Parts: sequence; structure tokens; C-alpha cells
Amino acid sequence: MLLLITIAMAIAAPSLRNFWKGNRVKDAGEQLAYITRLARTQAISDGAVYRLGIDQGGTGYALYVQQSEGFALIPSNNFLLPEETHVEVTKADGSAADHIDFFPNGRTEPATIRLFSTGYNDIVLQCLSPTEMFSVVNPDGSVR
Repeated sequence: MLLLITIAMAIAAPSLRNFWKGNRVKDAGEQLAYITRLARTQAISDGAVYRLGIDQGGTGYALYVQQSEGFALIPSNNFLLPEETHVEVTKADGSAADHIDFFPNGRTEPATIRLFSTGYNDIVLQCLSPTEMFSVVNPDGSVR
């Protein structure tokens, strides 16, 4: 009996590992959507430009606020993505970017944010116009 359980666990373990990784990627997408809403809200509340910056390797992102000397990292707002997961930003004109700005008047730079990880569906967040918020786009193109 114990041998059968051990064999079943050995067979199921790779699938379970991928299941948990898929959940971590999905959670990272939801967290990123939340951070875009937070950046927009804080920009309006504080009357300052907030910036969502993507690290150079695309493995994390951070939230910054504009100050007189430039943009300053907001403490405890630096996020790493799950292992083997990357993020990329494409502006509305199709150019790649390393940040998105959120303005005090409630406007946002239109862009598409894509989280991707080998073996999993991409998670896409999109802001199509400066007056919209970022929304998660389903694979069929509908918005969540």
C-alpha cells in the first residue's frame, strides 16, 4: 500500500509543481493590476506623478514617486516576479518601455503590460486610453 502511494506521489509531483507555479504567475498578475490602481489613486491623492518602473531584466517592478530631484523609490514597493516569469511594457505607439507614469489629474500613459512564463498563458493588462485604468485582458480579448 505504501509503495502504491509513493508511486502515485512520484507521478503527480511534477503536475502539482506546475499547478502551484501557475497559481503564482496568476497571483503576480493580480498583484500587478492592484499596483497600477494604487499608483493612479496615489497620484491623484498626493498631486504627484507616480511611476511603475520595470527592472532591466524584466523580473520585477517597483513603484516610484516624483520629487524635486527625480523619481524616488517608495519603500516596500519593490516586487519580484515568480521564478522564470518576466514582464514587458509596450506603449500605445508600439514602442517598448521600462515604465508607465500615472499623473495627478487621473490620467495614465496608455500601455500594455504582459507577464509571461514558459509553459503558461500570458497575463495581459491593458490601458487603451489615458483616462482608463489597467484591466486584465482574457485570452479571447474580453476584459475582466
